[in-house]
Amino acid sequence: MLAFGSVVRFRRLLLCAAAAVGLAFHATPAMAGDFDLDDDAKPKQEETGLGTWTPPVATIKPRTYNLAECLALAERNHPLVWAAKARLSFVRAQLDEARWTPFWQIFANSTFGILPPGGGSATTQASFPGAGWKPFIQYSLDGAVPLYTFGKISTIKRAAEGQVRVNEWDMDKVRRDIRLDVRRAYWGLMLTRDARYIIEEIIRYLDKNISSIKKKLEKHDPGLEDVDRIRLEVLRDETLARSEETTRGATFAMAALRFLTGIQTAFDIPDEPLKRTTRTLSPVVQYLSAARLFRGDVNRARAGVAARQAWVEFQRARMFPDLAIGYRFAYGEASSAPIDAGDRNYFFFGVAFGLRWSLDLLPQSARVAQAEAQLEEVRALERYALGGVAVEVENAYGTALEAKNREENWARAEHRTRQWISTIQDAIDLGTKDERAIMEPLRSFVNARVQHIYAMYDLNIALADLARVSAWEEIAPTD
Repeated sequence: MLAFGSVVRFRRLLLCAAAAVGLAFHATPAMAGDFDLDDDAKPKQEETGLGTWTPPVATIKPRTYNLAECLALAERNHPLVWAAKARLSFVRAQLDEARWTPFWQIFANSTFGILPPGGGSATTQASFPGAGWKPFIQYSLDGAVPLYTFGKISTIKRAAEGQVRVNEWDMDKVRRDIRLDVRRAYWGLMLTRDARYIIEEIIRYLDKNISSIKKKLEKHDPGLEDVDRIRLEVLRDETLARSEETTRGATFAMAALRFLTGIQTAFDIPDEPLKRTTRTLSPVVQYLSAARLFRGDVNRARAGVAARQAWVEFQRARMFPDLAIGYRFAYGEASSAPIDAGDRNYFFFGVAFGLRWSLDLLPQSARVAQAEAQLEEVRALERYALGGVAVEVENAYGTALEAKNREENWARAEHRTRQWISTIQDAIDLGTKDERAIMEPLRSFVNARVQHIYAMYDLNIALADLARVSAWEEIAPTD
């Protein structure tokens, strides 16, 4: 899983910044007008203190990839997917071997060389060494076609097919884990950008109020002290010192996305804020049923049980003989052999019934016991998978439900703080309230806004994790 530990630090930073805004408005009156964090001109980079270096000019505009494109790229390019494909290809090749091996018990033999005249008698070789030697060749083809093997052919085929299913479900599990990683990095990058924008807005407000305090102090305003300016400047420096955590989080998320998708250059995602998901939660029993039917772990365990059962049957069948039809084709020619020799030139073929039986009964009974132990192991793993899946689904459902309720509450809080600010601003415009009355609603708004974007991020991740553990892909947010 990807590490986004800076998320908690972002939250502490933004809450601290919210308090800074409140202190700023406690020290100086607020500007009248609509609630707009960008009502003044944006200070220059040197004035904000966000950095004094000049960024390089981009000559190649990066292409933006949405979430669906990132998911597709990760499923195509991730190394773990390629590793799972290789394992699947391996067991498929084993299945082909199991299908064809029993029917390809064919052996070819050939012998060739030179023979002395007369078949190579000792007298001839002593009288005329090396004289009259001629070439010879012999060739034979032997094979067998199984007729009845007590289930060896069918059981080894079923065992190989079960291994293929195990690796197919293993690939499905790998893909679901990768999709969660992509979503976590994608939404994490959107979150860090949203947090960065909020910090920049807070910095601009602090700069504006510090400048206003300086002007009032120059005019010897009796309601202000120099310590008010120092307090705001310290809070501004502390906020700037921690603001780069958002940049670091964005760097981590971008690096993770590039690795997951396999796109290393000219890569970016749409610069959009986190959106409130439209997905709704169904009763937990639906997710439990979906997990038991479609979850990769459960189906992989079931396929493993089927494969091990077939393997046990195969090992038991090996204790019995094989009945087959054997055939033989042979050809030979030896020019130096005597004419009256019966083996000078020959050609024949034949077919016969045969029986082959390996009598290593005691070692084979031990192999049967080994296969039965492996079967019991995968049965236990199947029970573990079913129970573990239920726990994971219920935990993920509870997390998603809590995140959903929290997001709805913070959304209402953000909306109400906006209304609160608008009401106070109207009262300030009418002269019934002092400008310092905007302090508390503005601080509440910043806190609600920060908590809301984190709640949206947590809800998206919780739904994506619920989609992973239940194998119900449709419940995961799509943007």
